[in-house]
Amino acid sequence: MPFEKNPDEIGALWLHASAKGDYMTGEITIGGVTQKVVCFHGKSTSPKAPTWNVLKSKPRSEMATPPAGTFNANDTDIEF
Repeated sequence: MPFEKNPDEIGALWLHASAKGDYMTGEITIGGVTQKVVCFHGKSTSPKAPTWNVLKSKPRSEMATPPAGTFNANDTDIEF
């Protein structure tokens, strides 16, 4: 019997564990547009707060790059 995708399925998430806690990664497709996402546990303990927060995933290289026009230096970075 061949695999049949559920027509109501819009994506999938995978659970990961890290030193900072559990998180999920995956993709969601709506209207033919696929978005990679990452989900983190909510920090609030309020019953009205979400249990998980869903964010657009960014490549690691994009997260590590400082904003254009910024320069962080200290005395050890400057050669005399």
